[in-house]
Amino acid sequence: MKKSKLLLISIGLLSLTACRRPYQEQKYVDINANETAFVIPLEQGNQVSQKSMKSIDYLEQKKVAAKRIYTPTVWHQTGRDADQGEWIPSVIVIRVDRSPVTREWTKSPDSGTSNTNQQINVESSNSIGFTVGITCTASIPEEDAAKFLYWYGGKSLSTVMDNNIRGFVQDVLTREFGQRDLTGCQKERKEVFEIMKKSVVEEFAGKGIRIDNIGAAGEFTYTDVAIQNAINSQFIAEKKNDAAKNEVAAAKEYAKASEAIKAQKELDAQVNMENALAEAIKEGKLTWPQTLVVSPGMTLMDLYGAKNLNKSK
Repeated sequence: MKKSKLLLISIGLLSLTACRRPYQEQKYVDINANETAFVIPLEQGNQVSQKSMKSIDYLEQKKVAAKRIYTPTVWHQTGRDADQGEWIPSVIVIRVDRSPVTREWTKSPDSGTSNTNQQINVESSNSIGFTVGITCTASIPEEDAAKFLYWYGGKSLSTVMDNNIRGFVQDVLTREFGQRDLTGCQKERKEVFEIMKKSVVEEFAGKGIRIDNIGAAGEFTYTDVAIQNAINSQFIAEKKNDAAKNEVAAAKEYAKASEAIKAQKELDAQVNMENALAEAIKEGKLTWPQTLVVSPGMTLMDLYGAKNLNKSK
């Protein structure tokens, strides 16, 4: 009898031990200084939560300032016995990295963000294709983190830049360059990029992204090599022509300067001669026949410019 009781007690203790649930570990998520965290409940009223997730205001309410967030868990039973199951989180912590991201969509692997050719392909109104490089830096302001999460659902800013922003830039440049012939594309390049910048900044500001900088990276690269060579040749010819014009202009300026120097020297010689004659007359070292006429109405005094000095004496 005593042995039977001991056996029953042992079986009961084993049963209690076997039905014990795993240890409920306390879990935490650390938030970095460059991140904004949102704690979204996974339990209770899931349908309501799913509906509310469509609201930026809802996400704003779930934003937390803590740098270490406790994530509670609940028991999820998966079998008949009480110990068959696992502890699962009752909330999800979504982190938005606000760090600035820079992208260079260029052709060369030495200058671009990617080793592949990421230049933007466009075409002029007269169907001449060319590519342009773009550089862009963007970030997520703290106050717009909920807006970013609402629009892009946990995607990284890098992914959004490589897909959404790059695609938008492609659309704007395709439209603007497509309205201009090749000459217009070349001459109005600055205006086109200003239009693109304004459009991109406005579009993504409403989606929680601040465009810190965006612009061209490098020159046009033409799809047809023959066009590129022709443009290069034209550029070289224009540069040579400009150099020749500069040389002609320099020669003309040199000639003008030489004539001016010559005239100045002749004037200086004339003044020196007149001053010497006037000084000689003044000191009595030289006398002039006042009645000698070289031509009608002109005397030697007039000839050497000493007339006024003689009158002053």
